[in-house]
Amino acid sequence: MKAPELKQYSVKEFRRISWNEYGMALDRLYKKVDVYLKKGHIIPDAVVPILRGGAIPGTYLAYRLKLLTILPVQYKYLDIKGKSELRKLSDIDKRKLDGMKKPVFLLVENNHCFGGTAQVAVNDLKKEFPGCKIIYAAAHADYTHQKLKGVDAQFWGRLTNETKALSPKEAKRKGLPNFVFVFPWERFDEELSAVNSKKYIYQDLGHAERLSKPT
Repeated sequence: MKAPELKQYSVKEFRRISWNEYGMALDRLYKKVDVYLKKGHIIPDAVVPILRGGAIPGTYLAYRLKLLTILPVQYKYLDIKGKSELRKLSDIDKRKLDGMKKPVFLLVENNHCFGGTAQVAVNDLKKEFPGCKIIYAAAHADYTHQKLKGVDAQFWGRLTNETKALSPKEAKRKGLPNFVFVFPWERFDEELSAVNSKKYIYQDLGHAERLSKPT
């Protein structure tokens, strides 16, 4: 899967978010998910964080919801022959589901921008488990690209305008922040490269490229 067409971003459009501010978004997200689960008498069979970003909110929700089973998946846009392409680095570990045919997954992302990675994760889970139920939760989500296909419910902790689909005036009218967040654990140089579709050199990049699969 090719990367979406991104507008160019400058350094001044970024802002690092504090742990306290991020924590408030996670708390809002947890409360929404908790109400939904209790109302439907639903207990997820596994929390499925989309790594790397989804590890933080995924673990947070697992603790708050008193869930033990965490089965991550990992995807990453990599530079393949000069083009940014979404690759799969790891699949869900089906062995930990003990032959379940219709598991309930709580799929968790950190920063949902265009939603391409999350949509591929949904599609892959549906392919592996055709009868599964998917509840999708993201700490941050772009206002214009909220919707996913194939999920039973979806929740956001905070809406943003990171893809710039709305004008600054429209974003302000809707009460949306009009910049790109850098989360407390993230590297600024990596995020700047990512949003501008520039190749970033990870120490284990060669290994990841060899093991990755096209989506």
